Amino acid sequence: MNLKSYLKQPFPKAESKWRITILISLFIALFLIIFQPFGINLFESKQKILILAGYGFITFIALVINLIVIENFFRSFFAEKNWTLWKEFVWLIWIIFTIGLGNALYTFYVFDNMKFNIQGLAAFQLITFMVSLFPITVLIISKQKYLLNKNLGTATDLNKKIEQPKTTSANNQVIHFYAENEKDYIEFDINDFFFIESSGNYIEIHFLKDSKIIRKTFRSTLKRAMEFFKTNPEIIQCHRAFIVNSAKVTNAKGNSQGLILQLENCDYDVPVSRNYVDLVRNQIK
Repeated sequence: MNLKSYLKQPFPKAESKWRITILISLFIALFLIIFQPFGINLFESKQKILILAGYGFITFIALVINLIVIENFFRSFFAEKNWTLWKEFVWLIWIIFTIGLGNALYTFYVFDNMKFNIQGLAAFQLITFMVSLFPITVLIISKQKYLLNKNLGTATDLNKKIEQPKTTSANNQVIHFYAENEKDYIEFDINDFFFIESSGNYIEIHFLKDSKIIRKTFRSTLKRAMEFFKTNPEIIQCHRAFIVNSAKVTNAKGNSQGLILQLENCDYDVPVSRNYVDLVRNQIK
């Protein structure tokens, strides 16, 4: 695999953003207070601990702006289904830059003997990149490799358990699905149902009709949609944006984000996020 192909591999987005933000901020503050690198040990002040803790606070603000505000505002761009290894590298470099910029401005403000200038700002950014870039690169590559190998193994295990041809439900239950307005509705046999995809306040139901897979759009949520499948254990949520009929699964592929399910006579692939891998594995078993 060449470098270009490697960097285009899928990469999982962080799920516990607030926890990551708080932990990194606390780490920065405690690291500076305990070890006092870069000549900080020579600095004398009655408010030294408070001043050093301020770097953790600046880091917290930078992470909140980037991970919480920006990622939520541009949600479609940062969607995990479109996220790759090279995007993760570029995004983390930007985050490191904003943290370095914030900490540099904070330093110029707190220390009277340091005057703001481009050279000082560049030196501060260089130190920030030198300290951060190597461990972050190792962490990204290690995380991607670990999750990829784990999910490839899970996919191999699942494929051994998937039986073909797939059996269908014996009761031929008809699902009557109603939209939120309780007026728009659709009905289909449970054996003809494939999956549901959520997009904002709407969902798309994919099912078989007249030997073709069609999709219908309704205003609803996945949580509400699951209520119509209470008596059908084979219908499971496999992603925060997908519900799938596990009886239709014919093959599973693994990547660092989770699994990709291929369905019987269906051109669409259904993703399985990391939080739902065990649920899918147990259901198919």
